[in-house]
Amino acid sequence: MTADNQVAFQELSQELKTEFYTSFKESTEELERCFESLNQQFDKETVNEMFRAIHSVKGNCHMMFLDQIADVCHKVEDLVAMIRKGQIEYTAQQGEFMTFIMARLEQLVAQLIRGKRVQQLDTQVLIDGVEQVSSSVDQNRSLIIQRTMQSYSGLLTSTESIANKVSERLSRQKQRSGFNELEFMGQLSERLQAKSIQKRGDIEQTVRLVLELNHMAKQPEQDEQLCAAYYLMDLGGKFISSPVFDITSESPEWERQKALEQLSLSSGFLRLGDGWADAADIIIQIHERYDGKGLNRVSAEKIRTGAQILALVRFYQKAYFKYSRDHSAKISVAKSISRMNSESGYRFDPQWVVMFSEMARRDVSTLIL
Repeated sequence: MTADNQVAFQELSQELKTEFYTSFKESTEELERCFESLNQQFDKETVNEMFRAIHSVKGNCHMMFLDQIADVCHKVEDLVAMIRKGQIEYTAQQGEFMTFIMARLEQLVAQLIRGKRVQQLDTQVLIDGVEQVSSSVDQNRSLIIQRTMQSYSGLLTSTESIANKVSERLSRQKQRSGFNELEFMGQLSERLQAKSIQKRGDIEQTVRLVLELNHMAKQPEQDEQLCAAYYLMDLGGKFISSPVFDITSESPEWERQKALEQLSLSSGFLRLGDGWADAADIIIQIHERYDGKGLNRVSAEKIRTGAQILALVRFYQKAYFKYSRDHSAKISVAKSISRMNSESGYRFDPQWVVMFSEMARRDVSTLIL
């Protein structure tokens, strides 16, 4: 783990580190529950849950600048993927091995939070171990796991007591701070926009537009959740190369995978905190469509209202700034709504397009970004 990354992690707010550590522990506990369930009876859905849990941990580590811990998670994810595809038959011994790896990572995270350094060797030895297990042939895998675990002897000591001390320390720091999570998200959104190639206009004006749509629909989403989703919906694109924006189920596989990774990172950041699960779920569905041809082919009735609102506003923003290069603000609004109308019944629910048009008729200034 580079010194710069560790410094960047230490400079994060204690609030954020608290939420990250709590989320990390919850994910490892979820993995342990999956292992216990699989030990009783193999079930593909449990393996899928296991994969999603480790994928979430990996994304969260990347966002917290803990790239080498994320690299270990990636290797564990690869091992789970092999089980998922039937390339490796799951055994209780593998579950025990992965439990150890995640417990060791939790210990390293606790070490960082306590202000101590983590050496590259600390994570490299775990990467090497997982790679050996993944690449071993079936008849030798049990022996490889046994030998690898023996080589790790002494690494995992007093994890529970360390975790308890860290939790107590972070809890005290959290109580002393007056940290406003939503305000922080808004500030982060401003910084993201300043560096983005996708122009989004005045954030406060756009948030008002988002909330007005929400209120016109008799407030189907909590305002705070919708704001949080808007602020962070593009965050994931900052952590991967060549971010993508307009994706359907018919897009090339590599684009779909990039979109899924972006959404996972953006929603994962929200899941670090308590109480933002709805915002995270909204982000996950931003690329869904009314006609069912969205990224994950979610049917119209199952798309969250917040996701529909944000998709509509994002589409409008893109059209508005395209037309505003050559036209006045009011003409840009009219052309953007016309463009939106052409997607009614396809990309968007017709009732949302009607509501958007009603806003323009009532007060066109609300749509000038």
